[in-house]
Amino acid sequence: MKPIKFKIKLYKDNRGYLKEIIPLKLKKKFIYSILTNSKKNVIRGMHYDKRLEEEKLVHVLNGKIVDVTVNLIKGKDFGQIHYNIIKKDELLFIPRGFAHGYLCLGKNNTILYLLTKKFSKKNNAGFLWNDKRFNINWKIKNPILSVKDKNLNRYIR
Repeated sequence: MKPIKFKIKLYKDNRGYLKEIIPLKLKKKFIYSILTNSKKNVIRGMHYDKRLEEEKLVHVLNGKIVDVTVNLIKGKDFGQIHYNIIKKDELLFIPRGFAHGYLCLGKNNTILYLLTKKFSKKNNAGFLWNDKRFNINWKIKNPILSVKDKNLNRYIR
């Protein structure tokens, strides 16, 4: 399985609008949510659940991102990278087994994550955004990174 991009269904009338947050055809139960806001040239990632069980629904509420996922499941697809441009009112479903990160392209980017697992410091892992093992093409040389993301190690498994 690979990440799946969805366009938000929007229903408008004279009162305003109604938006679907979780597409009906996505039969998943999300139990935890996170909201982030980042400026242009911020990279968040590459993060993953050590057990490779977490699934995510990434919803861009404002702005535009290049979403990057790396398959970490052993086998022929290990290391396969998926790039998705996600803009306002688009979603990306990320199945289990992927590391995830994104580069913010808009001036102001607000992202809502819905997750199938609660955050666990013990099971949270990550690797450097520029890890040579994967050679992700971010198209940026000097991104803005958190202290945590600057101090991540190379991928070892």
